[in-house]
Amino acid sequence: MTGPEDELDQRLRTLFADERLAVEPADDATSVIVAGVARRRRHRRMLNAAAGVVCVLTIGAGGLVAFQLRAHDTGVAVSAPPAAASGASAAPTSSSPPPSTTSKEPEPSSSAVAVPPPSAEMHSSLEPPKPGTSKPSPGRTTVPTLSGALVTASGLGAVQLGMSEQQLADKGITLTQVKESSGCKYYDVTGAGVPAATAVVSSGKGVVAVKPVGAAHTPEGVGDGSTKGDVAAAYPGTSEASGALVSPAGDQGTYRFTLSSNGAVQSVEVRTATQSCLN
Repeated sequence: MTGPEDELDQRLRTLFADERLAVEPADDATSVIVAGVARRRRHRRMLNAAAGVVCVLTIGAGGLVAFQLRAHDTGVAVSAPPAAASGASAAPTSSSPPPSTTSKEPEPSSSAVAVPPPSAEMHSSLEPPKPGTSKPSPGRTTVPTLSGALVTASGLGAVQLGMSEQQLADKGITLTQVKESSGCKYYDVTGAGVPAATAVVSSGKGVVAVKPVGAAHTPEGVGDGSTKGDVAAAYPGTSEASGALVSPAGDQGTYRFTLSSNGAVQSVEVRTATQSCLN
């Protein structure tokens, strides 16, 4: 026995030999107690050793984890165990990009025909005409005239060539006689839908001439300010007589364009082709 065990054995023997004990101890009580104490001490030493092993393992595991984290931060690859590596190679990684399914668009052909930029003529042909204006027809020197009253080959508004005085009155037109000459009467014409005008009425042929007061124009755009060239271009067969241009206006009438001192049209009149009231 060791020193402490000998001391314990001696104390136990003294205790058991004490006469004050009421119960006599067994003969092997001392050896049993000493053996139990020895077992407890061995068990305590084993526990201490196991605790030391656990501490060592814990410290080692912590160091390994710290090393792996540091290696990950610095970009150094840490090799995995063979079993883990084989398992990782068998399973597909979720970070790998899926195969591309988009098709590449065809590149434009190098043989494409170059389209020249639009010329000034194309621009002018594509631009819509401005309201109230139109291009002069071939042979014209000015744009068409659209101001004033519209004089047609058949008359002026409700006043039509060939109408009698009664027919004019039936349409609500007021006739104010100005003069009478060679069986023809000259009237100032007023009424709803009729521009202020002068009408010449023959007793046998009715209205033979009508001339609006102020600016006027024909359906072809000839009127105040038009030139002789404009009149000739709009009405082939135009002739000049007594300071005016006479142009054919259909089968039964003629236009008479009075000219100003500079040769431009200053008034428009329509007459029947055959009449004896006017020269």
